[in-house]
Amino acid sequence: MLAIVVFAVVFQVVNGSGASADFEFSVYQGEEVLGGDQVNFSSVLTSGKPVVLNFWAGDCPPCRAEMPALQRVWDTHQEKIIFVGLDVGTFTGLGTRQSAESLLRELNVTYPADGPPNRTPVVNYSVRSMPTTVFFGADGLPFDRWDGAISEFQMNNIVSAMLEEAS
Repeated sequence: MLAIVVFAVVFQVVNGSGASADFEFSVYQGEEVLGGDQVNFSSVLTSGKPVVLNFWAGDCPPCRAEMPALQRVWDTHQEKIIFVGLDVGTFTGLGTRQSAESLLRELNVTYPADGPPNRTPVVNYSVRSMPTTVFFGADGLPFDRWDGAISEFQMNNIVSAMLEEAS
């Protein structure tokens, strides 16, 4: 039942009034993938590719543990999918932009990463644990959600299912 409620909340956010689903963010890395250094999430969702939105923070131990697996999945599928690593450390008490950028460099993370100017995405996507990952199909609609660190195996399963649906 909880999964249905969570999915309903995400679905409502994405398909509701529009204003709550969209947010702007500053790109730390991956400008060439996302189309600039200031991007609206709605433009990412309308790219025609599945999207993985990962909420993380520079001083979050489970985020640190998860990121190498996310990188490996990105390395495998980057031509067919878009990853957005959204640093929300300043809004969760788990870091600063500097600690986030330092972690990206330390772990050699190359998938697009960025940070929002306010806590709107944290609230609108009901982020209650770190990390949290929300998956969107190529149609821009919610596909799945994972609260807490996700294993590489689980990430690959969800990404494979999204890619299969998109083809």
